[in-house]
Amino acid sequence: MTHVRYVSISAILGALGNILAIISMFLGNIHPQIAVDMSHIATVIGAYVLGPLWATLVGLLISIVPFIRFGLMGGLGPLIGSLIFPGKAMTGLFTGILAKRIRRPIIALALGYVPESLFTWATFKLWIPIFAPQISNWLTDAIVYGILLKAWVEILFIGAVSELIIPRVKGVISYGLLDKPSN
Repeated sequence: MTHVRYVSISAILGALGNILAIISMFLGNIHPQIAVDMSHIATVIGAYVLGPLWATLVGLLISIVPFIRFGLMGGLGPLIGSLIFPGKAMTGLFTGILAKRIRRPIIALALGYVPESLFTWATFKLWIPIFAPQISNWLTDAIVYGILLKAWVEILFIGAVSELIIPRVKGVISYGLLDKPSN
């Protein structure tokens, strides 16, 4: 299997994740700094179909829309908003590592999301007050813990949905896009 195929599928999953982010953020806008984000559906697919390194790339790619929404257009600004990229990449990496050992996507995703969740908490509670104190004035505990609670509900929902779609997607991708062409 060539790297071109992995890159291509990662790009397709990245596009899917960003489309899901746009739709879910539009439909689930809770607060100026809190919105539903279903982009990790693409990350879980990448973790189970492509593996940890490529799921990390998918995590980076699906960060584009959230970065624009919360970093460039939102109150976080581009510097703090750019931390969305490594956070989502962590979920791709750790879920991909766990996907090799855990058959249940809901479990692998929930465990794989723990590092991103801790990173998000550290960003809001530790780093923003130091590096962007002007943001910490309006970033109340209600907003921080609202974001984390919303994210965990999303992760559990995405994990449950993934239980249904991963076997189907895995079959479609592995038989169509990842197999070597026959001569």
